[in-house]
Amino acid sequence: MRAGIYTRISKDSEGDQLGVKRQEDDCRKEAERRGWDVAQVYTDNDVSATRSKSRPAYERMLQDIRSGYLQAIVVWAVDRLTRTPRELEDVIDLADRHGLVFANVGGTIDLGTPEGRAMARQMGTFARLEVENSAKRLRRKFQEKAEKGEPHGYSPYGYTRVDGRDIPVEAQASIVQECARRTLAFESLRSIAADLNRRGVPGPKSDRWNTTIIRQMLLRPSNAGLRQHRGKIIGKATTVPILTEDTHSELTALLTDPSRKSNGDGPTPKYLLAGIVLCGLCGSRMRRTVGRLETNARTGAQKRQPPAYQCSTCFRVRRRQDLVDEVVVRSIVGRLSKPDAAELFASGDSGVADECRKEIAGIDAKLDLAAGQFASDEITAPQLKRISAQLRERREQATRRLEAAQPRTAFTSLAGPKAGERWDKLPLAAKREVVETLMTITIQPSGRGKSFDPQLVAIEWRAT
Repeated sequence: MRAGIYTRISKDSEGDQLGVKRQEDDCRKEAERRGWDVAQVYTDNDVSATRSKSRPAYERMLQDIRSGYLQAIVVWAVDRLTRTPRELEDVIDLADRHGLVFANVGGTIDLGTPEGRAMARQMGTFARLEVENSAKRLRRKFQEKAEKGEPHGYSPYGYTRVDGRDIPVEAQASIVQECARRTLAFESLRSIAADLNRRGVPGPKSDRWNTTIIRQMLLRPSNAGLRQHRGKIIGKATTVPILTEDTHSELTALLTDPSRKSNGDGPTPKYLLAGIVLCGLCGSRMRRTVGRLETNARTGAQKRQPPAYQCSTCFRVRRRQDLVDEVVVRSIVGRLSKPDAAELFASGDSGVADECRKEIAGIDAKLDLAAGQFASDEITAPQLKRISAQLRERREQATRRLEAAQPRTAFTSLAGPKAGERWDKLPLAAKREVVETLMTITIQPSGRGKSFDPQLVAIEWRAT
């Protein structure tokens, strides 16, 4: 009789496969005692019998039974084969159709008889009971560890475990802090990953970084010394933090913002007015698009039109990018070149302003988190109201301090007869900040086929 041996172990923590090897040795002895020829050994190492994930060796064994290649199966115990009654019924059905003989070390279950099937079902039921009891014990154990703030599983990137506590690894922790700082400065995750790969910085469990790895790393509550259990933060962790709680809140709000998505301009803007100019019809922000490819109806020749700013909501307003940029830049340089331009911008305390901006960003992030916690029933409506009231009061105070300390040094240095030369030397991000600070730009519709009219680029100067 041709027999197959099936071995499985749920967790091979050492990775040496000794558990399944011991099962195979005992099963070979059992097959030899019965005079069966072992035709094939099927092994699923480090795979649970209760997960929905496929067990490749188990599936191959079932195929060989269906094909008639195997007449018998030997396992160390029934729970090595399956711990779910549903799967056991599949094996029983195969035994009915193919005359399969089933043996476990120390006993034989004849699946071809009602008594044997009843015995197999009884053993499967007790195996399932043990699974559920074991899962209950583990859940309680993990909950207890979480309530104590103790870590679970492997130490994450940036940490090493010492005496049951995760402490920072300086080189890796500095990378986490760098990624957090650059992300909060609105640098794209893609560009951060590319830079780390270019520098040869090893990633977590891989030599290469990607946006998913960075995002998951930055969203870890343990970075800020917080303990998460079953998707909820339940208190402080024993982990030594490498980020502040405010920084973690800002990162969470930024990276989980539903409106955050890639667009043609990218997280790091590439064009002067992309996302700044407004549509004169619907009021939406306009994006930079590549020039349309047009075909001459008579000759069939194709010609690409120049790039343009186009409304991404109503799609009814579109204007050439270079011409719009020219109008705006000419207006800015012209205003900054006037004799009284420098007097418009009073100097402030940039250090205080930076602190106020960080405080406001942290408060906004906490407000977003509180709203999310209320939506997922983690906090009650009265709790949300109290949290929001306290945070909004702090935000108003920080906003007033920011307005008083808002520095204008960038504009002061631009102002004067050489404003045009100084403008040309500014990086794009600084130019965009100047535009957003000084003016609101709305592009009015003009109708198809009409030539560019600078008057339809409406500029409203902000109060300074």
